[in-house]
Amino acid sequence: MNPDPYAQLDPDIPIRLDHIVNFLTTLELWAVIIVGVSAAVLLYWRLHSPETFEERFATPAALLSWRLRAYITWHRLCRRCSLSASEQVTHRDKEGRQVTSTRWFHPKLLGTEVSQTTLRLTVRTRTGQTVEDLERAVPAIRDAARAHSARAVVVSPGTLRIELVKREQLSTVRHAVPPTAVATSRVTIGRREDGSAWILPLIGLHTLTVGCSGAGKGSVFWGIACGLGPAVAGGFVHLIGIDLKYGIELSIGAGLFTKIATTEADAVATLAGLEKLMDKRGNEMAGHSREHHPTKASPLVVLLIDELAGVTAYMSDATLRKEAAASLSRILTKGRALGIVVAAFLQDPRKEILPMRGLFTQTIALRLRSREEVMMVLGDGMADKAPAHRISPDRPGTGYVITEDGHATKVRSDFWSDNQIRSTARQYGRLRTAGGQRSE
Repeated sequence: MNPDPYAQLDPDIPIRLDHIVNFLTTLELWAVIIVGVSAAVLLYWRLHSPETFEERFATPAALLSWRLRAYITWHRLCRRCSLSASEQVTHRDKEGRQVTSTRWFHPKLLGTEVSQTTLRLTVRTRTGQTVEDLERAVPAIRDAARAHSARAVVVSPGTLRIELVKREQLSTVRHAVPPTAVATSRVTIGRREDGSAWILPLIGLHTLTVGCSGAGKGSVFWGIACGLGPAVAGGFVHLIGIDLKYGIELSIGAGLFTKIATTEADAVATLAGLEKLMDKRGNEMAGHSREHHPTKASPLVVLLIDELAGVTAYMSDATLRKEAAASLSRILTKGRALGIVVAAFLQDPRKEILPMRGLFTQTIALRLRSREEVMMVLGDGMADKAPAHRISPDRPGTGYVITEDGHATKVRSDFWSDNQIRSTARQYGRLRTAGGQRSE
């Protein structure tokens, strides 16, 4: 006769193995049921409300996993990235025998922070280590963490904050939204890798955008020109264009420009005219102001050059080429404080093509052909921090900029279609005369 399964166990009777097996089987069954029901609920949630599923479950779960993984794998990661040091320690065990063991010293992970796209690690150097040692290991940490990009910032002596972008927001093409507000100091070009707006400062800065054919220079060009549309309509900005490829690129948005030069002689005359304006403003501002503020009487002048090599290297007339290069160099040297800024676009960054490259104060590197070109555009040591030569050809408009704090940030410009450009030019442009000048 079977014993009563509900009878109270006698403490003097040892626990039977079949009782343990039955308990574990029941526990396993309940675990399978709970996991199955939870999976079904999550699947239903994901299929019927993907937005709330992503916001309330998937994203918080991912952020938590980033932090847990960082804490769990930190020491192993340090060893593999050559950030740890070891020493042999000799001691005696309980029996008096000498035992040698290895003792490891690691940089200390002080804390972690997460956002929707980024994991931030605050790390203190170990004894005998510098923050420069940590900075050199950032590319290895980035790849080990499967991050899209990384940057490092010294937050206090011996302490570094490493920012790892785990979710890149640049995989899709986003169409530009025509502006409505007047802006003269900066324009929104697209978005940064963390999803925030990519805002390009203009006043007081000359901008050089470099990228091979098909890299998306046109989106940056029209991001600047169309982004200034309301200021053009208000009279606070004048756009001057040079397009020696028959004016094809600028023709679709010609209404935004005060003047467009399409021949070599016209380009030289345009640059000479800007020099005269620069001299006039300089004489007027001397003793009164060190900084230009755009007004209708004295607007910001933005010179947009579609292919800079056509002005500096490929003019057929050597005399005109020398005159153009000399005028442009003087404008780049003296024009910023006088409200005359240059935004130029180039395919070939070699020194012989652009000898005045150092006069540009901010640079955008779109897709380039090699590490050497990245160093030409952004400077020595930037090929690992801003690998523009690794940008995929199917991501036009993607590139790197150097921020004001000296760090590289990955960006992508919004796409401007021909219809959007024409519409913006009609909305904010003014009538043009037959001579190419815009009527006021």
